[in-house]
Amino acid sequence: MESTPAIIVGLPDLMHAARVEARGIMEEYKGDYVAEHRAVLARLTAVEVVSEEEAETLLGLYKLGYEAGEPKGDPRRAYFETREIYAKMLAGTKPSPVALVIASAALGSFEVSVDPGGSTTVTIARVSYGSSLSGIGAGIGTLLGGVPGGVLGGAIGGLIGGIIDDKKGKGKT
Repeated sequence: MESTPAIIVGLPDLMHAARVEARGIMEEYKGDYVAEHRAVLARLTAVEVVSEEEAETLLGLYKLGYEAGEPKGDPRRAYFETREIYAKMLAGTKPSPVALVIASAALGSFEVSVDPGGSTTVTIARVSYGSSLSGIGAGIGTLLGGVPGGVLGGAIGGLIGGIIDDKKGKGKT
């Protein structure tokens, strides 16, 4: 009998797997957020759901967001750069759906608000979890359900990361 683990794995199992994976990566890289994200992308590259080129692009997007959240960062500039890179990925030749969902989580890490006077404010959490958890979710989802599982896992991870960012509060305008 042939079956996939996704049929028998429940939401609590997925949540536990994501926590275990995230903790393991955090312990291994001891607070180096960029190295953590690089490790997640290496795992996605190893299972061939993200190309090497896409992994480098996604790491660049992560760095943009990370630097934008630093005290001297420029979230507005980083947002528009991230949006431009994401648009290029969307228009590219056969982009990986998993790469696209992680890139969309990177873009979703920014919050853009326009006040009635016409000024635009862009904020991002000092350390945003949207991209990281999207990558971890994509990895676990891919193992359980191939590329479609990776896309769903990435979307769920990005959503959870966004919720964490909102709970922590946006730290940079």
